[in-house]
Amino acid sequence: MKIISLQINDDLLERFERVRFQSGFNSKSEALRDAIVKFIEKKEKFENKEGYKIMTINLVYPFKDVIADEVSEIYNRFHLIIKAITDWRIAEKKIELILVVGDFLSIKDLYNSIAKIKDVICSIHEIIID
Repeated sequence: MKIISLQINDDLLERFERVRFQSGFNSKSEALRDAIVKFIEKKEKFENKEGYKIMTINLVYPFKDVIADEVSEIYNRFHLIIKAITDWRIAEKKIELILVVGDFLSIKDLYNSIAKIKDVICSIHEIIID
């Protein structure tokens, strides 16, 4: 097995140790290996998709005009594949659910554009219709 080194601040280490302990991992290495596998699986999940898809993209971000404006600009660029947007404001957070329909490469471009915005947490899910 290869060894990698990682530098993190004290706060992040403290949070990591708390979650590692609560999750039952016996060592930092075991927890980090699990996190790396989940990270890879999440990224690879959508690598080989193609064709026409129906998907949802979920966003959570601080309610700030700067972020909302950036998100709106992206929505305007991808308006042809966005079929519906539902949003809520809870405390100081904005939560949005986007229904997208179209070619997967366009959907992936939309998702990646949103994911690049600082302070935006997003996820993407495929809707399967049998």
